[in-house]
Amino acid sequence: MKVMDCEGAPIDYIPKEVGNLFHLRYLSLRDTKVQTLPKSIGKLHNLKTLDLKGSLVSELPLEISRLHKLQYLAAYIENNYIVYNIAHRCAVKIPSGIGCLQSLQKLHKVEANSDALIAELGRLRQLRKLHIFDIKAENGIALCTMLEKMINLQSPRISAKSEEKVLEFQSMSSPLPLLRTLFLYGRLEKLPEWIPKLNFMVKMGLLWSRLMDDPLKVLQTLPNLMYLRLYDGYEGEQLHIERGGFQNLMFLGLENLGGLNRLIIDKGALPLLESLRIGPCPQLKEVPNGTSLKCQENSCLVCNQTKAPILGKSSIFPLLSFGIGFKGKFSMDMTLAI
Repeated sequence: MKVMDCEGAPIDYIPKEVGNLFHLRYLSLRDTKVQTLPKSIGKLHNLKTLDLKGSLVSELPLEISRLHKLQYLAAYIENNYIVYNIAHRCAVKIPSGIGCLQSLQKLHKVEANSDALIAELGRLRQLRKLHIFDIKAENGIALCTMLEKMINLQSPRISAKSEEKVLEFQSMSSPLPLLRTLFLYGRLEKLPEWIPKLNFMVKMGLLWSRLMDDPLKVLQTLPNLMYLRLYDGYEGEQLHIERGGFQNLMFLGLENLGGLNRLIIDKGALPLLESLRIGPCPQLKEVPNGTSLKCQENSCLVCNQTKAPILGKSSIFPLLSFGIGFKGKFSMDMTLAI
């Protein structure tokens, strides 16, 4: 047997005999009630994919470090009983020895709460995608050193343990050459100095960053950025998108910005924008004047406001909705044709 797909199966354990499946290459326990992996998992020397997303596995056994052919390792525990926050998906604990998995290309979502463990992750030079959790400010140097070693990394997601914890990136001097996607979860004292150099960046999210300076001044100059989400990412009162800004952006999300009272979009900005998502931003009194933006086919604006903002004349979006939703799929409080 080479494939064992138990996704969604009503099971709560895996017998130790699974270790006898020497030729197994793919094992999925996604969305099951399995809580632990047997130590015999270390005998699956041909395993390339281990999918534990949505299972109840909270800690990987030491024997996982024997799986030298493993390329894909994904795990988190879905917590559906809490309000959306930085830990709504719980990371799993990984053992020392994880650095032995030299073939690993994706690792998601694991705790990295010590300099020693972060340094060991730096040995995984083939990683393309990485999501690590429980990073502290004092781990900043170790984190930056680790990232600079991962020359093949394309999509990192780096998360503090809580919304109040600070992520520190200032000791990192240059960006990763292949970086295409970047999501940072946690407070930033300021944007990392290497952000303006991310010329190949396509997708970015800054969640709970709570920056004091307008991040759009820098981000709007990134030539290939197509997706940007700020969720509690800015504490200032004004955001300004200048003429020529965001030349390739298709989605812009400005969410949970409690201090924002003014959004300025100059004529000639955002020529390819398809979706603009705003709210809740309780201090924002007016939707941006859409006459400065080029209308895109199937465009849509979603506003999650406690009270509907005052509407300026707009021709960019055929449909304006106050409620919760995206791209025409709304739980609508009010819908207006523009």
